[in-house]
Amino acid sequence: MGINECHKDRLAVLAFFHDFGKCNWGFQAKAKPGAAQTAGHVAEAVALLASHPETWPPPWRELVRTVCGWFTTPEGAGAMLLAAISHHGRPIRWIDGDPLLLRYWNAHSDYDPLSALTDLATAAYRAFPQAFLDNVGCIEAHAPLQQRFAGLVMLADWIGSDTQFFPYRDDPDQDRAAFATEQAARALKAIGLLPPSIRPFPPLAVDAGFRKVFGWDADATPSELQRVLARELPLDESTRLVLVESDTGSGKTESALAWFFRLYAKGEVDGLYFALPTRVAARELYGRVLAAIRRAFPEPDTRPTPVLLAVPGYVRVDGKHLEKHALTDPEGVLWEDDARMRRSERLWAAERPKRFLAAPVAVGTVDQALLSVLKVKHSLLRSVCLDRHLLVVDEVHASDTYMREVLHVLLEGHLARGGRAMLLSATLGESAASRFFGRPCEPVQIAAFAPYPRLSTRAKAIPLTPSRPSREIELDLESSLECADAISDAVIAAIQAGARVLVVCNTVGRANALQRAVEARLDAVAPTLRGALFAVNGVPCPHHGRFARVDREMLDAEVSRRLGKGSTESPLLLIGTQTVEQSLDIDADWLITDLCPMDVLLQRLGRLHRHAREHRPAAYAKARARVRLPEKPIHEYLDSNGQLRGPAGLGAVYADGRVLACTVASLVADPMLRLPDQNRARIEAATHPESWAGLDPNLWRSHIEYLEGDYLADVRQADRSVIPTDEPFGELHFGSVDGERVLSRLADPVYEIPLSEPRHSPFGAMIDRIPVPARYLSGQLPPETVETISVEDGLRFRIGPAAFRYTRFGPGEGRCMI
Repeated sequence: MGINECHKDRLAVLAFFHDFGKCNWGFQAKAKPGAAQTAGHVAEAVALLASHPETWPPPWRELVRTVCGWFTTPEGAGAMLLAAISHHGRPIRWIDGDPLLLRYWNAHSDYDPLSALTDLATAAYRAFPQAFLDNVGCIEAHAPLQQRFAGLVMLADWIGSDTQFFPYRDDPDQDRAAFATEQAARALKAIGLLPPSIRPFPPLAVDAGFRKVFGWDADATPSELQRVLARELPLDESTRLVLVESDTGSGKTESALAWFFRLYAKGEVDGLYFALPTRVAARELYGRVLAAIRRAFPEPDTRPTPVLLAVPGYVRVDGKHLEKHALTDPEGVLWEDDARMRRSERLWAAERPKRFLAAPVAVGTVDQALLSVLKVKHSLLRSVCLDRHLLVVDEVHASDTYMREVLHVLLEGHLARGGRAMLLSATLGESAASRFFGRPCEPVQIAAFAPYPRLSTRAKAIPLTPSRPSREIELDLESSLECADAISDAVIAAIQAGARVLVVCNTVGRANALQRAVEARLDAVAPTLRGALFAVNGVPCPHHGRFARVDREMLDAEVSRRLGKGSTESPLLLIGTQTVEQSLDIDADWLITDLCPMDVLLQRLGRLHRHAREHRPAAYAKARARVRLPEKPIHEYLDSNGQLRGPAGLGAVYADGRVLACTVASLVADPMLRLPDQNRARIEAATHPESWAGLDPNLWRSHIEYLEGDYLADVRQADRSVIPTDEPFGELHFGSVDGERVLSRLADPVYEIPLSEPRHSPFGAMIDRIPVPARYLSGQLPPETVETISVEDGLRFRIGPAAFRYTRFGPGEGRCMI
């Protein structure tokens, strides 16, 4: 049977239990300065519930028995009690209630914990009388309900513990229940958990509405994809999962927002989480989403707000940095107390990453969504917040088995609970797409000729008209991957010709090495061209993800200024890593890239001739790119164990040599790309399992065995890391998983270490943290702070016996003993 109003009151009584452990005298002793002995309240609560009921005071015993009778089974009732008690983020089990903790329930000094339980029972009867009505029917406490309930109690506990919403009682005679009810409504509205009562649909039914909402030019019209999502696609079960496959720059972001506006107006979703692959991509997209939300809902009372940039260290709320938002209004004037309080309340979801998904509209990285299904603290809180959102995952691809498996679990649970999700990709292969939709993988002969672009739902695939004519990109294949600086003269010639050149390297080390090599070559042959180097505040640098947060923001803004829409036509050389290949709306005249898998290559090529520009240099009027290949066939870089150990991150960054070998074969066979016409065929030729069948098994057998072992290890790791949806409280256990670092296996983890005092960065900004890759620490734990010394090229600091520099190349480069 369904959940009725009396059932909801009964669940409220159960939530009322969440803090009953605080009645023990050890916890109460925490209020006394210098107390000799104190205790917690979670395991202590379990210890009492696991003890003999005859030792409890009669009112408490009767209440617990009554509550347990509200469920279809005693096991379900016990699991729900544990779910309520687990409100600090981790599931607790019966075995965690050590009987030795029962001593804290004995009378102690002038305090009797059991008397406090009697008072608590009386308060429960008084607060929720409807819960104790007869003939209501029992609740089936299956594992998914237990997990949803636990996450909801975590969320409620966090809100209820916030004194800005629920200040301490001033008057002992205050009707606390009435006050709490009033404050709860205010809190939910301020945070954004309670949507506006009126939800208008933005004017997307006409083309002029699109132009208004998305800030387009007067003659712009929506694409077929945008019209279908804004006006035609049915809002039914078949469209709970939507996959959009379209080329880069085709307006997928606006399509996703149009779909969200429809779902939101119909009450199908209460919010949006836009998940991007990288922090720079999230920051780039945030401004576009915020602007569209404001235009779509010009009346603040109807707007889903606040709109959050959910990236730790770069948080913004409604366009303002968190710390600035908390202190001043847009004009820099200190807020009056009432206004300041209202704005402060709106920051609730932004103040901690665990609460990001509580915001009604948030743009962040995909890991924030993945953490909702992993065995990490407060994952169930994240999950119940995400349940109400349209989850949009941008730049979906198949390169990482672990990420793909965890994302599959996330989507499966989200959809099963009635949620809605949308996947956006320019380069998703059939083997990955079929997995997300739970259908058999199509043979490569069919997959390679499937329509592109297209929109797929659970019911059908809808072919779409390309948003722009197919274009040719001529590839120059050069066997220079082993020599990092082999292209120095070529890029210098290109900027001499006035070109904007983008070089994408697979690793930070290669990007930094190439930057140095080009600078040295410029000094030798054309020093007047140094002004064409990408620079921040006049300081030349590469672009990658290891700079301090403040510096990264400056670098990202400068990339958009120099290569984004409306940027100047002056020559430029930008050397970067994967941070510039995804979701950035930038345009280059010429692209040079290290070899990478075909789906990644097409992403990189999406930054080439992306915008319509009138004054491209004549030599670069047609789209051309150089792909740097290794000198030997890919299989010759396999070691004795079958692991790929090639140059430029081949093996370390991109592990599957079969995909790389098939990518090379496809490019060599036809170095003229016709995109998006060839998108599908090129991707399937490199990523479809059947395409690998043409590789010589004698050369690749050891690698296949290695990959199968690595793949199974990733699948097993993903399986161990995700929360089983069918595992009830009492059995559900997170073990010793190290918090959010469960995701750190996906990349080289980086510690952001606080400085003992703020320092000027090489770009002139004040920084208070320095990012240090974990591998530099050789297994050491990072220190709480580091002492730094300002030197001519940046900062020096020591961690243990090793000394480091933070320069215009980032951390670690130029390490030396000091």
